[in-house]
Amino acid sequence: MDQLLQNSEPVQHVDAPGTPPHEHPGMEGMSGDMGSMPGHDMSAMGGGAATTPHEHMAMTADPSVVRLVLGLALGLALGLLLWARLALRTPVAAETTAHTNVLDWPVIGGLLRSRAFNYLLTVPTLIIFLFIVLAGLLGQQDTTNPATLLTWILWWPAVIFSFMILGRIWCVACPFGYVGDLAQRVFSFGLKPPQILKNMWWRLGLFLTLTWLTTIWNLYGWPWGTAWLALTLTMGAVTLGVIFQKRTFCRYVCPVGGVFGLYAMASPVRIAVKDKNICQRNCEDKDCAQACRWFEFAPTLERSTDCNLCLDCARACPHDNVILKGQFLGSELAEFQPHRKSLDEATAVAAVLGVSLFQTVVMLNAWPQWESTVSGWLHIPSGPILYTVTFLTLGLVVPAALVAAIAYLSCSREERRGDIFRAFRAYAYIFLPLGLALHAAHNFHHLFGEGGAMWAGLRRALASYTGWAALAPPEGAGLVSALGPNTLFLMQCVALLGGLYLAFWVGVTVLRRMAGQPGKALATAMPVLLFAVVYTVMNIFILAAPMAHRH
Repeated sequence: MDQLLQNSEPVQHVDAPGTPPHEHPGMEGMSGDMGSMPGHDMSAMGGGAATTPHEHMAMTADPSVVRLVLGLALGLALGLLLWARLALRTPVAAETTAHTNVLDWPVIGGLLRSRAFNYLLTVPTLIIFLFIVLAGLLGQQDTTNPATLLTWILWWPAVIFSFMILGRIWCVACPFGYVGDLAQRVFSFGLKPPQILKNMWWRLGLFLTLTWLTTIWNLYGWPWGTAWLALTLTMGAVTLGVIFQKRTFCRYVCPVGGVFGLYAMASPVRIAVKDKNICQRNCEDKDCAQACRWFEFAPTLERSTDCNLCLDCARACPHDNVILKGQFLGSELAEFQPHRKSLDEATAVAAVLGVSLFQTVVMLNAWPQWESTVSGWLHIPSGPILYTVTFLTLGLVVPAALVAAIAYLSCSREERRGDIFRAFRAYAYIFLPLGLALHAAHNFHHLFGEGGAMWAGLRRALASYTGWAALAPPEGAGLVSALGPNTLFLMQCVALLGGLYLAFWVGVTVLRRMAGQPGKALATAMPVLLFAVVYTVMNIFILAAPMAHRH
C-alpha cells in the first residue's frame, strides 16, 4: 500500500483516456467554435518543473491515516455482520404508523406551503444557467472558463447531494424543465405520453451516453461543449413540452433526474397522505392528481423516485391530507417491493455501482498504464473505441451480471426455483447505498479538492468581464485544495462507511422480509453483506491513491 501512495508527482487534467493533451476523440475535422476546444500545455510537466496555473499537485492522505480508516472499516464491517446475525434471527417487528409532517413545522412548513417557494429555487438557477450558456459560448475556451467550473465542480456534485438529502427537489429548481413549462404555456398539443417511454431504459441509455460523452469530448474542459449540452437538454424539455402533457421530459426522458431519481429513495423526506380513505371517498375531483405535473397521485405514490417534491399536490388538496413525511434514511429502499417491470431499474442500480467506480478509477494517475495493458490484451489502440468498450463492460455489463449473481445466491432454496431475473429485481435496491456513497465520495474530490480552482476562475472571469481588476485573485490562487488531503480522504471515507451501514440496514430489512425462515436468513444474506464490505474496502484503497484534478 505504501508503494501505491508514494506516486504523488504533478498530474495533468483529465482528458479522454488515451487521448493526447491537444486532441479530443471524435472531434476531428470540426470547425468554428468547436475547433477551438482547449488543449493543455504539458511542457512543464517534467520532474521539478514549476507548477503552472493549469497544474495541481497530486496529494494523497498519509499512509497512517489510510491504515487507520481501513482498521475502522473492517471493525465496522465485523460489528455490522454480528448485528446482522442477531437481527436476521429476530422476527420482523410490526410497522408503526407514527410519522413527522415537515409541513407542520412553524417556519419551514409555512415556507414550503407558499407558492413562492418554487420560484425561490427556480429563479437563481435560471440566472446561473443563462450565465453558463453565455460564458461557454462567448468566453475563453479553456478550463478557467466559469461555464465548466460552475457546471462540473459545483452543479454536478450539488445535484447529486440534493437527491440524497431532499429527494428530487433539484427538479423543482432545474432550468431545463422550467423553460419547457414556459414553452408549454405558449402552445402544446397536449398529447398523452406513449407507453414506450414509460420505463427506465430510455433514461439509463441517455445517462450512459451523457457520462460517456463527458469523457470522450472532454466536456470538463470544453466550455463550448458544456454550453451546448445545457442547451440540448433544454431543447429536449421544450420539444416534449410542446408535444406532450405536463413534464413528460422530466418524468420519462431526463438522463440526470431519471437515474439519480433512484437516490431519492434514500432521502429522509417523501410525499404521503394522512388518510387514504379521505382521498378515495371524500375527494371526487382528485385535485392533487390534476395539480401534479409528474403524472402521480399522492395516495398511490409508493416512493420518491418519480416525485420532485414541488408540493403542488399539498397546496391543491382541499382536505389538507397531503403531508411531507419525515423518515429514516433509506426507508423506501427497505420498504419498496419491486414489480416485474423493475428489471430496468435493477439494471440502473447496477450501472450506478459500475459507472461510479469506473469514473473514479479513470481519474487515478495509474489509469494510463492500466489502459495501455488492456489495449495490449485486446489489441485495440488507446482512444475512443477502447474507452467505449471498457466503459460499457466495466460500467454496465460486469456490474449487472455480478449483482444478479449475488442476488441469486442470496435467495433461499425455494426462491431459486424462479429465474435469476426475479432475484435481480428483488434484491438490487440493497446495493444502491453503495453506489450512492461512492458517487458522493467521488464528488467530494471535485467540490472540495477543486473548489479553490472554481472560485479563483470565477473571480478571474468577473474581473475580465467587468474590467474591475480588484476582483482578480492573487497569482497561484486555486492551486491548493480547499481541504487538506487527510481531511478530504476522511470525509470521503465517512461517506463510504455511511453507505456500508445503510446497505447493511436495507439488506437486513429486505432479506428478513424475503426469507422464509429467520434461522436461514443469515446464510442467504452473506453474499450480499460480504459484497458490500469488499466493495467499500476496495473503494477506500482507490480513493487513497493519487488522483488527477480536472481543473
